[in-house]
Amino acid sequence: MNRTKALKLIAGLLAIGCFAYIGRNYFGQLDKITHAHWAGIAAMAIVHLITLWLQGLTIKWGMDSYQSSMNHKESFTLFVLSSYANLILPRSGVGTTALYLNRVHKSSMIDYSSVVLFNGALFVLACSAVGFSLMGFQWIAYGDTQATWIVASISSMFVVSLMAVAVPWKMPDWYRGPGRNLFSRLNQATLTLAKSPNLKRIGVAHFGLVFLRTLRLYLAFLAMGIHPPFLMVLFTSVLADLAFAIAFTPCGIGFREAAISVMAIKLGTTAPLALSVAVLDRLVFSLVVVVAAQAILALVIRKDRPHSSVKATSTFSPAAPKT
Repeated sequence: MNRTKALKLIAGLLAIGCFAYIGRNYFGQLDKITHAHWAGIAAMAIVHLITLWLQGLTIKWGMDSYQSSMNHKESFTLFVLSSYANLILPRSGVGTTALYLNRVHKSSMIDYSSVVLFNGALFVLACSAVGFSLMGFQWIAYGDTQATWIVASISSMFVVSLMAVAVPWKMPDWYRGPGRNLFSRLNQATLTLAKSPNLKRIGVAHFGLVFLRTLRLYLAFLAMGIHPPFLMVLFTSVLADLAFAIAFTPCGIGFREAAISVMAIKLGTTAPLALSVAVLDRLVFSLVVVVAAQAILALVIRKDRPHSSVKATSTFSPAAPKT
């Protein structure tokens, strides 16, 4: 393990430890999850499978701009396996998938990482745009305003993501500081994908992903016997996804749960029940990824296993009589 990965792992473990310390008084009450309705859990699993399929499509549509021959089935498979790797180590799935595409489709690893970065920026833009709209609606309809840190966070992420994907820009040649390669790849993807005929469908897909992830969280509330307003769950999910986007823990663990718990408490739910909803959401999408990845790996192994149709015969079978 190189130094960068080691630092990410240490930082991730520290963040998980902080989350565990903050929620230590409530973990003993997580047995409430065992009372979750199984129909709701099954519906959550189906929604997450659809989400994975759509996320895979956004990668495929992005790679089409680089003349990649990846098909729909392959994009879903690669995204599931990439998500599986990310459960263990943050962002580790990007490297393995890029290596596969480089070997099988001769696609550049830089092209793939650029598409992933561009998709990430588009998803943040979709989340922050929805969140910004919800805050405006709440202010106009009810005169309510959110906490300053929420307004500042969503507004800043909206502006930054919009500039990243919609405004032509270039990394200055003189800059050699941290993040140069990252921003250079994002700049390359912006210039390439801005001309792509798939750009609109990728953008629409990311707004669809925002609502699919909200639906999964809403079903988690229902499974726990809570019936919150859908718009409030939408706002909760947006905040959780924005926290997830900046997380450096394995699969964003701790960040998403904290956001869901804070907003769920604002919905009038108790802290233990709010944490149970957040953990149930985490368990379902993690188990779906694990099961789907294991099924894919099993199929790959079975497909690659050599089959012999040669029937065993006796070495000492009698020779046919001469005529």
